Amino acid sequence: MNPTVVSETDTVTAALREFIAKRLSPGADPTIDRIYRTGLGSSRENWPFDATWTVDGAKEEHHLLLRRDPPAAVVETGRAMEFELLRRLGEFDVPTPDVLWLDDQGGELTRPSIVVKRYVGQAHRAVLRHADPLELGIAQRELLAREICTTLTDLHNIDTEAAGFRGILHHPGPNPAAYELEHWRSELERCQMEPQPALQAAAEWLRDSLPGPVDRLVVVHGDFRPANLLIHEGRVEVLLDWELAHLGDPLDDLGWYTAPLYQKEHFIKGFWEQEDFLELYTARTNIEVDPHALRFWQVMSTFRLAVMALAGIKNFCTKGSDRPAAPARFVIDRVMEAVIEAQGARDAT
Repeated sequence: MNPTVVSETDTVTAALREFIAKRLSPGADPTIDRIYRTGLGSSRENWPFDATWTVDGAKEEHHLLLRRDPPAAVVETGRAMEFELLRRLGEFDVPTPDVLWLDDQGGELTRPSIVVKRYVGQAHRAVLRHADPLELGIAQRELLAREICTTLTDLHNIDTEAAGFRGILHHPGPNPAAYELEHWRSELERCQMEPQPALQAAAEWLRDSLPGPVDRLVVVHGDFRPANLLIHEGRVEVLLDWELAHLGDPLDDLGWYTAPLYQKEHFIKGFWEQEDFLELYTARTNIEVDPHALRFWQVMSTFRLAVMALAGIKNFCTKGSDRPAAPARFVIDRVMEAVIEAQGARDAT
């Protein structure tokens, strides 16, 4: 007789049931239903599930999400940091997921994990585009585009010193741009499986184009874009995917959002352009956007994305991940295009 094969879903379900039971009152008797692993997330495994338990004799149903480390991640960050950051951000006017429980070392849920509340909204990278996948109409899409900008300003307006975020997130030193460049150059050396002369050249351009120190450190989301926003009834419900969050230059997020690679997804031609976004951003934050610094961060963001693509390839090829990696060549080409465009703009001024 063949031994019983226990699926990964069965293992996660059993672990979750025991994990939750330990955090509830005696007799809660939790059950786990409708659990599955989504195909989304290259840095975390996402497991939506429903949990039911008893409180004061009555059954309560909760819609939850397990975010668990994969065997090898594109981005290595600690669960305790993400959990504490989200818990603290819940005190501010930033739409973050409610966090429930943490297994920082993975001793109970097989790998480091957090459990958060699950929401009803939808995330779609093309939500602002003419295709209008959520069927909002142009007027609502324009209002949503403005709300996306104000969501970022609400995050950047938090006083990181007063809020205690410097005790949660690593301090980048006086020049966040220099720190980020060194970090991602090191990541490139770690994850490239063959020489990447184009990216090395881009790194040299970035080194020669570093903006100076900043007066104001903010919580940088690190992956702020429509694809990471849950939209419900045409409004922003929750900002997701905080694993890249760090203290840094506010233009870090702006460079990512305005990078040429994403222009068609993040703006509405003729209705909501980059200039409109930056004007509203400055009006709400009093942060003046230096065009030279913004171009640095646009290139830096694309460079970072290329390095992450190479990390995904290495993880898949070395069997550290079961998630197929997308080819990196397209993104690497976009890095060089961004460098050429930024250098052209610099030469013209």
